[in-house]
Amino acid sequence: MICDRYKCIFIHVRKNAGSSIIRSFGYKPKDREWNLFNEGTLGQEWNLYRERYHDYLVFTVVRNPWDRFVSGWKYLADYKHLSLDEVIANLPREGHDYRHLTRPQLDVLVDKEGRFVPDVVLRFETLEHDFKNLCKQLGKPFDLPKVNTTGHNSLKEFTSQYQIDFIRRHFKKDVDFFSYEFEKS
Repeated sequence: MICDRYKCIFIHVRKNAGSSIIRSFGYKPKDREWNLFNEGTLGQEWNLYRERYHDYLVFTVVRNPWDRFVSGWKYLADYKHLSLDEVIANLPREGHDYRHLTRPQLDVLVDKEGRFVPDVVLRFETLEHDFKNLCKQLGKPFDLPKVNTTGHNSLKEFTSQYQIDFIRRHFKKDVDFFSYEFEKS
């Protein structure tokens, strides 16, 4: 999403409250602004960032990889009826389902030169607090609607060490970079 009014770009990592964040800026899915920069550094428009929008604040939301994985699994029509082990054995390799389930978060947040591009990182686990602070920084009224929620207690879905370790390995760069751990509460 790009917002000229508040001079910011939001990189929408899927299943990290992106639709809620974008709606809080007043956009709808059909709006041009909703879709710009949603693929972060992988999107065709990323080159425009350096040319035209280098003074815009870039922000994103990151999420615990185990929690994000379950959210993607429960969201996707082709996967939500499968067991966790079946999902792990049949991970999507491209397209919509890949972006929502399989793609590591860092893939859209690091540019070709290896630089981490967001100026501000909000954590899904403390989203309301973090987004309130960002809104203050931008001079934007705080509003955070809840949309596309899957209503699950994600960490309880993991019933074996194999499942926990698989997600740790698959999302190793996210786990390491953002210092996430699996903590079953």
